[in-house]
Amino acid sequence: MYKADSHIHSNFSGDSMEKLENIIERAIETGMDEITITDHLDLEFPGEVNIFELDFKTYVETLKKLKNLYKNNIKIKIGIELGLQPQLKDKYDEIFNCEDVDFIIGSFHCVRGMDVADRKFFEKYSKDEAHRIYFEEILNTIDLFPEISVCGHLDFINRYGRSVYDDYKKINFEMHRELVDKILIKLIEKNIGIEINTSALRYGLRDFHPCRKILKRYKELGGKIITMGSDAHRALDIMRDFDKARDVLKEIGFEKFCVFEKRKAEYKEL
Repeated sequence: MYKADSHIHSNFSGDSMEKLENIIERAIETGMDEITITDHLDLEFPGEVNIFELDFKTYVETLKKLKNLYKNNIKIKIGIELGLQPQLKDKYDEIFNCEDVDFIIGSFHCVRGMDVADRKFFEKYSKDEAHRIYFEEILNTIDLFPEISVCGHLDFINRYGRSVYDDYKKINFEMHRELVDKILIKLIEKNIGIEINTSALRYGLRDFHPCRKILKRYKELGGKIITMGSDAHRALDIMRDFDKARDVLKEIGFEKFCVFEKRKAEYKEL
């Protein structure tokens, strides 16, 4: 079984304090075949100070040195997690044109210029309306960023709204089914994958991002490109709950998952 984690953060991300060396040593210690570091770059993130800016050149050069240093022990891939908003269409060109980048996660941390982790977003809308707006933002923005490899933690809107809605963790998928289908179809048509992100379990949710309903629907619609990511911000969380994720993917009918190198998907047995 190929051991790979395609969503890991280090202290290059504003919300992590973990050193890259600790991540790499942990991965080697647990017998992993490869890791992909995917630190945050979220331009125009709301707030007085944007903690999700990234010194991209230093980031890439640092990872290239570590790739060489550890090449006999583990394969290290250079990835990045981009925060996507419509007005950023031409502001990530440096990333898209960089030949050193193996993998790009496109994530939606902001909707209509608002941080979805901020309760102020939810105070403006009912829960179903907030979820609809979130899915609409994804659908309408994907066309602007065809260069991404996968769409990150697709339904993670249900992490938030804790202090506003009693049942904030529940998404009415029947209500949003048409929107979700349109998103999945568009991703498949553009050869953009999705990830199964296991961090949801660490956040107290009962399912992954996206949930089994969406994973199953993706498979039914012909989706094949799926990566596995812990979204770890600590070395201890690398590959956390991957055994459960593999079981779910197999139950749904997936036989393989993907890793990326030089922005091309490679299929590995589950």
